[in-house]
Amino acid sequence: MQQQLCMQGDKGMVKKIKVVHNGIEKEYDVILTYHSDKFDKDYIVYTDNIYNSNNELQIYINEYNSHNSECLVNSILSNDEYNIIKTEVNSILLSMKNEQDKMDNIDTD
Repeated sequence: MQQQLCMQGDKGMVKKIKVVHNGIEKEYDVILTYHSDKFDKDYIVYTDNIYNSNNELQIYINEYNSHNSECLVNSILSNDEYNIIKTEVNSILLSMKNEQDKMDNIDTD
């Protein structure tokens, strides 16, 4: 399944995306883009800012072609690939949160 992805942002930084899926367009906030050396692919991590029943932010991870001007997005078809990328992305997000917590502590000192 492919979805068309329209990117918006300043100076190459992707901040918001619009995904058209089954004719329905929805806007998401981009959390990060990521390249996996293991799979030699690019991934985009984004959210609709909705929390699940465990009060966890719902995030989506898709493969995307960063060299294509229309940036076609593909679902990750392999469960093994998805689980590895999800683990790597969770590690990155945790590192980002820890860095933000450090900055917040510096600001309050």
